[in-house]
Amino acid sequence: MRASPQRVSEEAAGLATGPVRLFKAFVATICIGSLIEIPLDTGASIDSNRLLFVLAPKLVMIFIGVAAIADVPFARQAFTFICAVSVLAIAPALPIEYGRYISIALLVSTVECIGKSVCIATFAIMSWRETQSYSQQDFLC
Repeated sequence: MRASPQRVSEEAAGLATGPVRLFKAFVATICIGSLIEIPLDTGASIDSNRLLFVLAPKLVMIFIGVAAIADVPFARQAFTFICAVSVLAIAPALPIEYGRYISIALLVSTVECIGKSVCIATFAIMSWRETQSYSQQDFLC
């Protein structure tokens, strides 16, 4: 006997695509922001070693981000993990930056931290809705 394909209601499909689209939009935004941040990270000096150490992690993050947008297995989880580690590294230093100076770097760090936090929350909602749709399919079978 052939198994009939599972049908998902239009409402469940719409619920699944909303967070996925939002997650992909935030991944693209974070990758673009990572490119914009390169001149701030290198500062006034363009030493080849410093440029290499700044550029390599950015390229890895962009590569994983593009993979997450293309739905490569485990790329979303890897990108979310990198965002979480980044937020844990940036967030504790923000009050110190506020106390020392106000500049474009502080604004970029704050926006980066908020954007990555929203990306993490979107991934959590997306994962939760996927598990809910799987449990509904099990219930229907």
